[in-house]
Amino acid sequence: MFQRSHRRKALAALSVIALVAVAACGDDDDSSSNATTTPGTVATGSSTPSSSTSSEEESTTTESSGSSATTTGKSATTTGKSTATTTASTEGGGTQDTLPGLRVAKDEGEPVKGGTLVYGLEADSANGWVPYRTSCATSCYVNLEMVSDPLFGVSDTNEIVPVLAKSVEHNADYTEWTITVRDGIKFHDGTPLDGAAVKFNIDTCVYAPLTASAYASIGETTASGQTVTIKTRGGTPWVALPAYYAGGQCAYMFSPTWMKTLPDVPQRTEGLPISDPALAATPADGDPAKPVGLGAFKFESYAPGNGNAFRAVRNDDYWRGPNGITGEDLPYLDAIEGVVAVDEDGRSNGLRGGQFDIMMTANGDTISQFLDDDSVKVNTSARNGETAYTMLNVAEGPETDPEGKNAASPLLNVNCRRALATAIDTKRFSEERSAGLAPPANGPFPPGSVGYLADTGYPQFDPDKANQLMDTCLSELGVQKIEFSFNTTNDPFNVESNALIISMWTEAFGDKVAAKITPIEQGQYIGLALTGAFQAFGWRNHSGIDPDQQRVWWQSSASAPIGSLAINFGRFKDAEIDAALETIKTTADPAARKTAAEAINKRFGDQVYNFWALWVLWGIITQPYVNGVNTNTLPDGTKGIGLAGAGRHQLVGMWCTDGKCE
Repeated sequence: MFQRSHRRKALAALSVIALVAVAACGDDDDSSSNATTTPGTVATGSSTPSSSTSSEEESTTTESSGSSATTTGKSATTTGKSTATTTASTEGGGTQDTLPGLRVAKDEGEPVKGGTLVYGLEADSANGWVPYRTSCATSCYVNLEMVSDPLFGVSDTNEIVPVLAKSVEHNADYTEWTITVRDGIKFHDGTPLDGAAVKFNIDTCVYAPLTASAYASIGETTASGQTVTIKTRGGTPWVALPAYYAGGQCAYMFSPTWMKTLPDVPQRTEGLPISDPALAATPADGDPAKPVGLGAFKFESYAPGNGNAFRAVRNDDYWRGPNGITGEDLPYLDAIEGVVAVDEDGRSNGLRGGQFDIMMTANGDTISQFLDDDSVKVNTSARNGETAYTMLNVAEGPETDPEGKNAASPLLNVNCRRALATAIDTKRFSEERSAGLAPPANGPFPPGSVGYLADTGYPQFDPDKANQLMDTCLSELGVQKIEFSFNTTNDPFNVESNALIISMWTEAFGDKVAAKITPIEQGQYIGLALTGAFQAFGWRNHSGIDPDQQRVWWQSSASAPIGSLAINFGRFKDAEIDAALETIKTTADPAARKTAAEAINKRFGDQVYNFWALWVLWGIITQPYVNGVNTNTLPDGTKGIGLAGAGRHQLVGMWCTDGKCE
């Protein structure tokens, strides 16, 4: 159990919504003057595709370095230092008026070295910490970001830019991509980062059960020197391939030497195209919970479960450090500890009491409270953000429900779904559950993303119409009322949120609807989603930078029979959505991709596969001495994106005032 200031803090074993992470959602504003860029390329102010993107040989210097530290003996008080925020224009990225929910806390002074940052996380992740097998909760990216880096990053103007990669090129029809990685980078065990290492990482995610459907478009991979060449499966164009290596868990590179020691690494599996009999004959004595990356911090320890920590210490040989290849001085911190605090109130109180230096939250009510507290810094953003919703299981028939486990669910009937959606007052839900900070959602694409529409056709709140639809629902089913389970994690706030929606159904329909809440422990929750063992689940997902990244969640091929793993959790099979996703995947024309994303949005509005609730506002709350949440300089000097997506932000450039996180 994690301890700080010699005080043991018991955190209730409660939890919040988690999700498998491969990425998700849209990028540039579809109604503004911003250019819609071709996926996988660096924009130059026009929408004309380019065939390659590369990093500069000489990198702009930032700063860093130092040594490890422990967490004991830290002050449990705050300093009362200035907590001013700014909403001024961010270079290339707009202002608070154009970047949804943006609030940027002011940094104090210049970066200095030292200190251990203790981070309050909303959830643990099951089966960590190698990407191909980790059921990655949103907060898992804090841990991945500590110990490794992705092949690509995202600029402040939503462009894909190289990080570990030096360059990326594609052929004329986007069926072959060549990634060249920087020379001179080593994993923490001394293994060099080269084309073969990247190929090994890519292959694990292509053939592992959890991630295979997300990377099913990858065919053959070959490596030579510092390059890896990827051919698409079946010669089908894939215009956004680099985006898949700029944000999801498989974007982060880990030592192939370490992964080869793991018992379930796909290269040990007989019969796969990547099977390696020689490797399979070697001892499988590695520990997946002890990751070997190449990032700014080296893994030191991890204990699973609520109240426990993932700890990593400074990598003095970091490739962006004073002993690295870029001439930078990173990282600044001595160490980072990610402490799981699944209870929202417990996490907030941990920050207020000095147990945590920083915490994450997607709870608008919590953010609202901290906005009134001038003893902390508040960073918020909904940029490239998530959608909160009720996810529905519509598995039906021999392909997805061969045993008929879901056959009695009323949610298979579209008029039942429409009736229930029409009875939800999302404006009221926003006010009562997010203090009005998170706006009501009408689809998976939030404002500012490709695919966003002011009117998607999704049902608007209308109790009279809801009753008409419910009468149709009941008549078609031949019943007097409908019953189903409507579950969430056992965090009290989440349970109350579900109860509020049920109360709206009761107000509209009386005893015609009976929905039962059975709170579920966090560790089990995502497993039930993956196997389709649910009827209606509170959920949150779909952040990201390109609409193609939604394909992993929505394509029919990502569904599977109930009981089998599938990341199309709702198991819907929709030919219209599949066709639009194929257009987004294979077409480089921005206008065609935009039209296809909008068609998906409208189809969701018509079929009501989910009950959309809110476009999520993420908050990163810190002590006043914590700096750099939104400061992100990429290796080539490009201004990187700040807080965005599912509460994601960089760690390597963060620092504590005077080098003391206390």
